[in-house]
Amino acid sequence: MPRKILVALDLSKISEELVLYGHSLAHRLDVQVDFLHALPHTSLWRGYEPWVPPELDMQVREIAQKKIAYWIRRAEEALPCEHCHEHQVFVEEGNPADLVISKAKENGYNLIVVGHKGQSALEHLIVGSTATNVVRYAHCSVLVYRPGLKVF
Repeated sequence: MPRKILVALDLSKISEELVLYGHSLAHRLDVQVDFLHALPHTSLWRGYEPWVPPELDMQVREIAQKKIAYWIRRAEEALPCEHCHEHQVFVEEGNPADLVISKAKENGYNLIVVGHKGQSALEHLIVGSTATNVVRYAHCSVLVYRPGLKVF
């Protein structure tokens, strides 16, 4: 049985459901659940420096933190519990699959939860599926969430 769950989020439409599902799963199993979002490398903005303010990366990180915190609050309201756990929210820069796998291994997570589908078909063609890579290379079990399943 897992003791710690890591839920990987890409902030797409499925992410709010994924937070609710991860929260529900953690409370049913009475385990810790944390959330991770991977930001693209800052080199994405290379060449735009004169037009993109240097604090943009920090603002994007803060927006992601706030959005995930909001989803966690909504999940806690939807599924209240007697002894709620603290949730860590990680927003880090890098390749999503690599970050999820390394964070799970470094911090002793026993289960990773990922969405079945992410941000864009173009990204999938270019770099591959994050979910596929996590399932293939993770050191622990991976649950691939598909929307439509009632969590209550």
